[in-house]
Amino acid sequence: MNNSLENAAKSILAHIAGTEEPLTPLYLQPDRALFLAKHLHIVLKVYTAANTLQYDYEIAQKAASIGIPIPEVLGFEAGPPAVLAMRQVVGHPLSSRTPLAAKEAGKYLQHFHELGAHPPFSGGQQHWEAFISWWAHEEMEKVKRVDVLDRQQFSALHDHFDRLQPLLAQRPVVLLHGDLQADHILTDPQTEKVLAFLDFADAQPGDPLLDIAVATLWDHLLADFLLEGYSGIEKNKETQQLLALYRLLRHLAEIPWLLERGFNELAARNVQTLQASLQSAG
Repeated sequence: MNNSLENAAKSILAHIAGTEEPLTPLYLQPDRALFLAKHLHIVLKVYTAANTLQYDYEIAQKAASIGIPIPEVLGFEAGPPAVLAMRQVVGHPLSSRTPLAAKEAGKYLQHFHELGAHPPFSGGQQHWEAFISWWAHEEMEKVKRVDVLDRQQFSALHDHFDRLQPLLAQRPVVLLHGDLQADHILTDPQTEKVLAFLDFADAQPGDPLLDIAVATLWDHLLADFLLEGYSGIEKNKETQQLLALYRLLRHLAEIPWLLERGFNELAARNVQTLQASLQSAG
């Protein structure tokens, strides 16, 4: 582990709490870490890429300013490494098993999207369909290097994205959370209330359905409840086609990312799901 990450976390914790406590690592990578001060109920997020965590902090503050629940921020040090200290929120990931929480999450998500954003997109494109085409190509090239799909499957992917390309034109552009996996929306399963939205470092312009697709990647029924809370998006065939397309792209993107970090079982699950999706789409 990069000791500078833990030392930075300990430094801000001592400043906030006036005491020292052993830190429990929740997530460790060479360039970032997440620690828990268990007895103080404080989570410390540490990034060597200080600008990324600074952006996460700034977007989280904007979200909080319009009433979206986030963990209480206890301190921020710009670094490098940058450290964000937050009050621990104990909850369960968003699920279709808690439909009232899902509807509430849909309302909050719509409010967040209303913060607004404009192109260029993260690849520099000015048009959403051009961005998706570029992103799909980039991810397919990465997946080719890890050799988990055959030529026929890549051909099917190209055909699928080409076939649905017309749906991408004229899509609304909002401020996306950008990594809205279900783990990033914590809920209380007893009260069915949303407790907190987490991790805004990937916020960027895009189609609101991309956030919904990521949140429902492994729980497609959840999309129905989110859309009940999110007014203005019809649950029609086009919506379902776009959700399926964005989920396919997310599965594709996760494969090399997970393999590079040693999460082989999760990567294999994405490969299997992607292959099944292509078969049903074909």
